[in-house]
Amino acid sequence: MAGITRWVLRGVCLLVVLIGFSLPCLPLFAWNSQVPLTLDVAIKVGNVRSFSPRDKPYSIEGLLRITLPAETNARLEAMGIEPSELVRFKNQIDPWNSLMEPDSGLVRVGRSVKVDYRFISEFYSDQINYRGYPLGQLPLELTLVPVPVANGAIRAYPYDGRVLASKDSPLPLRIRVNRAESSVSRMSNMEGYRLSRWSFVNRPDRIEMQLFYNPIGWAAFVKWLLPLVITMTLMLLTPTLMVNFASERLAIPPVILLTLVFMQQAYRESLPSLPYLTLLDSLYAFSYVVTLAFFCEFIWRANQLQSRPERMIAPMQRLETLMQWMSLGGYAGLVIWAKTIT
Repeated sequence: MAGITRWVLRGVCLLVVLIGFSLPCLPLFAWNSQVPLTLDVAIKVGNVRSFSPRDKPYSIEGLLRITLPAETNARLEAMGIEPSELVRFKNQIDPWNSLMEPDSGLVRVGRSVKVDYRFISEFYSDQINYRGYPLGQLPLELTLVPVPVANGAIRAYPYDGRVLASKDSPLPLRIRVNRAESSVSRMSNMEGYRLSRWSFVNRPDRIEMQLFYNPIGWAAFVKWLLPLVITMTLMLLTPTLMVNFASERLAIPPVILLTLVFMQQAYRESLPSLPYLTLLDSLYAFSYVVTLAFFCEFIWRANQLQSRPERMIAPMQRLETLMQWMSLGGYAGLVIWAKTIT
């Protein structure tokens, strides 16, 4: 009996020793909820394409680099969490139709590890404003936000069904921008636009990478402004016709008005419904006023020449010259105003 007791005691002691040695090897799932997890994030934009002025979407292809402490990464691996699951792009349009895949393995640098993820997705920007269109600046952005984590349960998106358990509380997570390793490729220029500058805005709850594009001036002028310039030049040259061309004078303004209507409708089809006027809308509106004013003057001049043909020629010519200069001054004022809003 005494021998059995000794063997039992020896077994219990051996079990206690084995448990003592194995405990430090177990993964640590307990986080310090008072200390936020900090991730350093760098974004390398490789290509920007497929921007649609009407719906405001654009596609961006790039590289997302996440740097975190090696100890934190070991705990995440034990919990089955990829570092990429701790962040998400807030302004993605279709997250399920996007690509986020590892581009390389873990790279250890001192006490930290770096991991790269290649992403391709469609985004939208609330900062896009068409008041200066087609000459205004085009701001695009990438907004990166942290995702709460607790005991291995994560919520990838707000509408994800995998909600946190009631006993779990989201642990604090903070992301910082790594400007030194961020960049924008020359391939980021889009059709009709050229990248002028880019910057980061590091807010407490998110990181915003802003890309600012300027339209290629000559291309925008030829596409949108040159037809309007030619049309209104013909209108402003109409008063130079001789007096005996009264019927031709009266026929030109209605043709100009119809041309303006069709050109404006064609350009508005490329934009969404807006509660304000764009720069091009203002130019068209002023062109309508100028054309209608000349049409009314031509009608009045034709009636006056029927009753007093000789006495009214010189005053009417001075009036038409004044109207031409006032029209040119109005267009010059619109150009100066356009510089202030673009």
